[in-house]
Amino acid sequence: MNASIRRITVLAAAVAAAAWMTGCASSSAKLNHISLGMSRDEVVKTLGRPHAVSAQGDVEFLTYNLINKGVGDMKEFVVRIQKGSVESYGERGNFGSSLFGTNTPAGATAK
Repeated sequence: MNASIRRITVLAAAVAAAAWMTGCASSSAKLNHISLGMSRDEVVKTLGRPHAVSAQGDVEFLTYNLINKGVGDMKEFVVRIQKGSVESYGERGNFGSSLFGTNTPAGATAK
């Protein structure tokens, strides 16, 4: 009986972890549906609610933790919204310091 309870507990934990990961992160493949000029609402409809939002002036940064399909690792992706529409997007590390330009939000680091 002890082994059965242990298996059920492990299975329940695995299902709960999978459900949690699915709820917290989306596939980075969804980023392929983002395009320059899209509205903020269109981005949120496509990618879901961002993990974090920051802004300075007329620039807003929507940050998503997305899973790279096939690789399985989680990456941080940023959508930069300026004057209400997508100005740039992609993996945070791919932008260099140009992601934030002169509008680096508090707590953010330009890589």
